[in-house]
Amino acid sequence: MDSSHKTRLARALVSMLRPLIRLLIRHEFTHSELTELIRQTYVEVAYEHFTIKDVEMTISRVAVLTGLSRKEVVRFRDMLDNNEALQKQKPNRAQRVVHGWLSDPEFLDENSNPLDLPLKNVKRGKQYGSFVALVKRYSGDITFGVVLEELNHIGVTSQPDEHTVRLVNSAYVPRKDELEQVRVIATSVGDLFETSIHNIDAADKDKRFQRQVIYTHVDKEFVKEFKKLTAAKAKPVIQELNAHLSKAQKQSTSTDYTKQRRLGFGIYYIEGPSVDPEENNKGND
Repeated sequence: MDSSHKTRLARALVSMLRPLIRLLIRHEFTHSELTELIRQTYVEVAYEHFTIKDVEMTISRVAVLTGLSRKEVVRFRDMLDNNEALQKQKPNRAQRVVHGWLSDPEFLDENSNPLDLPLKNVKRGKQYGSFVALVKRYSGDITFGVVLEELNHIGVTSQPDEHTVRLVNSAYVPRKDELEQVRVIATSVGDLFETSIHNIDAADKDKRFQRQVIYTHVDKEFVKEFKKLTAAKAKPVIQELNAHLSKAQKQSTSTDYTKQRRLGFGIYYIEGPSVDPEENNKGND
């Protein structure tokens, strides 16, 4: 890779790292701790994505690919083998409850909108169409009270009265627990990066959908209007896709995870300072 190519890559990397570094400093996460995680991830990715078919991946080759010493490769490989590496993020129980509420016909009206749920509703000796039934189906062994407290706390649900629960925010985006917000951000950013990197090398027929619409030099007076428009357009799309994937998941019968896929679709709003035309021209010199 020539120096100019690496320079452009470095600039792109810095733009991705800036918001991450801001977050890490805020939580007293030092550069040495980040460096350790980066080294560990280099080894993991080398083994996972750069192994040559029918050829055993050697410690020496991983060292060459990553720039790490053989000793460091062995240390991180052993950590991975002993399951000491950090696990990938998974949706938490409260998030699964919200997804179920948006997709399970038992908890939807005739227009596929989430119903206000009675806290409890016994039908033929079992909970049916209630918040208790919803939580039991989608949160495992966590009690409904714990889930309700969490959803109320982060502003996803409200209670018109003590016997009723209403979904007021169909997207599970925690508002008060910052570390939980970080978990959601990490999943979203990781998925966006994965799609973007895939599209660099993929044939046209195999590329994944990825589009943006961004304009600079738009007066601030249009912000509120555009934000409202994006929410109005995006919400029904996400709800429709959520219902479709939920149905597909229920109809899936394979017990072999190698024959299954993780599927999803993300939409996000963009807003930031406009670009100074003169500064932008300087960057192109």
